[in-house]
Amino acid sequence: MLKLHFKDNRQPAVWVTEKLYSIGSSHDNQLTIQDQSLDPVHAKLVLEDGKYVLKDNNSTSGCFINGQRITQKEILPGDIVRLGKIELIVLDPRKLNDDEPMQSAPWRLVSDSSWLPGKTFIIMPERTVVIGRTDQCDITIPGTHLSRRHTELKIQGSNLLVKDLGSSNGTFLNEKQVTEAVAQNGDRLRLDVYTFRLVAPDVDGNKTRIRASIDSISKPVERKQASNEPKRFKTRPTSPGNRTEPTYEESSPSSWKWLLIGVTVLGVLALIASKFLW
Repeated sequence: MLKLHFKDNRQPAVWVTEKLYSIGSSHDNQLTIQDQSLDPVHAKLVLEDGKYVLKDNNSTSGCFINGQRITQKEILPGDIVRLGKIELIVLDPRKLNDDEPMQSAPWRLVSDSSWLPGKTFIIMPERTVVIGRTDQCDITIPGTHLSRRHTELKIQGSNLLVKDLGSSNGTFLNEKQVTEAVAQNGDRLRLDVYTFRLVAPDVDGNKTRIRASIDSISKPVERKQASNEPKRFKTRPTSPGNRTEPTYEESSPSSWKWLLIGVTVLGVLALIASKFLW
């Protein structure tokens, strides 16, 4: 999870919780920024293998991370992201101020029914969220099965408060009809034929990856001092230069003894043979 803070404070900080997060000047984006320097769909944040990657959408004024223009690159807490003239600071959830607790992160309402396949709604902590079929609701679902103002959701500490607003077809939490109840992470909310999975924010700061600082990257490597002693080259024991060939002086005395005995025996045999021949 990441949190994007506007450097000029033009808009409230934004939690990035979805796998695909589009940014631009169009109202169709998850993050809409009204500025002439931004294209309608300027960039996208994509969650890939647990990493958020900023991808430029062939924008006119470009995307920058820490002053370097990018086509796509992972963003990490501490980075400065510039889209056109807008600068965003990527905050580290582990270093938020005490007056901005991690519980202020948004909950998600993820549709798991065939009526709204893959649709995700963000439950912001600042105010109560009303679900219904009219345009006056915070989350509008134009279905005849829903009442005009069907259900109310409100973040309460680390939980989510679910309240039925007198709907015709009822509000169900884990298939139990409720008037008012406290929902936990993973609970299933059903509004007649529409079902949603409630997903609590991931507040585990230990999972946050931080970009390595420049000082740690450019730390000089300690080099060994050159020695004035003469170099000694090591050779393998099997190399010819490392072998010691025996000389005659180094030969064993016993080998000469047996050689003389052999010559003497041959001489005696030669004499005996010559007597018989004569």
